[in-house]
Amino acid sequence: MIRRHPLPAYYTLAFGITWTLWLPRVATEQDWWARDVPEWWHYTGAAGPVAAAFIVVALVDGRAGTRALLTQYDPSKLRSPYAVLAFVSLLAMFAVGLVAERIAEGGWPAYSEVTKANNLPAIGLPLTALAQVLTFGIGEETGWRGFVLPRLQQSHRALSATAILVVGWVAWHVPSFFENPDFRDMTVFTLVGWTSGLALGAVLLTWLYNSTAAGLLAVALWHGLFNTISASEAASGMIAPVVSTGVMLMALIVLVLAGPVQLRGLSRHGERRVRWSDLLSANGERGNNV
Repeated sequence: MIRRHPLPAYYTLAFGITWTLWLPRVATEQDWWARDVPEWWHYTGAAGPVAAAFIVVALVDGRAGTRALLTQYDPSKLRSPYAVLAFVSLLAMFAVGLVAERIAEGGWPAYSEVTKANNLPAIGLPLTALAQVLTFGIGEETGWRGFVLPRLQQSHRALSATAILVVGWVAWHVPSFFENPDFRDMTVFTLVGWTSGLALGAVLLTWLYNSTAAGLLAVALWHGLFNTISASEAASGMIAPVVSTGVMLMALIVLVLAGPVQLRGLSRHGERRVRWSDLLSANGERGNNV
């Protein structure tokens, strides 16, 4: 059954593992028990997508599938001009956000606020960024982009595949609204903004993934860097909305330039999107599972 339906199997495992790990935090925040589970426990939920991806590919595609996941982390793909463009653009958005904060508040945000995540201890910028990359960077992206996206792109154009992925990605976050203060405090307006940002962010990540020929390391690093910026204590002012708006605008630009069919490069005539069968074929097996 898992061989016939790998994607439902993945979703079942990813949701089951993550939601089980988040349950103690939900119990704490909803006063179901008196135990104080710290906010940083939220980061353990990132284990769900990566664990589900490796379990399903091992059962469905064997060693070739495992290699197909691992080889996507080839560091040489970071040299792609599209990876460079994505990172430079994100840092530029952060710089604009800092200036906007300076204009709006009459002063620069404190360095301690910029370097500390809302739900992590004060461990300094390098360790905070590393924690973001290793958890929601690698943890999420191995599943959503490394496993789900190329399978959906087997039979769907890139934009359609991304839209399908977003539905599951949004649903995966549901327990966060009961245990994570950043999610729990959202209003209807900010919820709409968050959902829109996630959807357009997914478009940008699909483009980055396809443009770097399955450069999963670039995607995971970008995701981790974005979280480092947007989840900092300083982001509660102008930084988070400026960066999120910039990401959405960039997603719309690459969508227009690259086109909804391939979402690769900056031309509608670029190479085709990354498919799971291509990844398997490159790692010693011809795969047709969707």
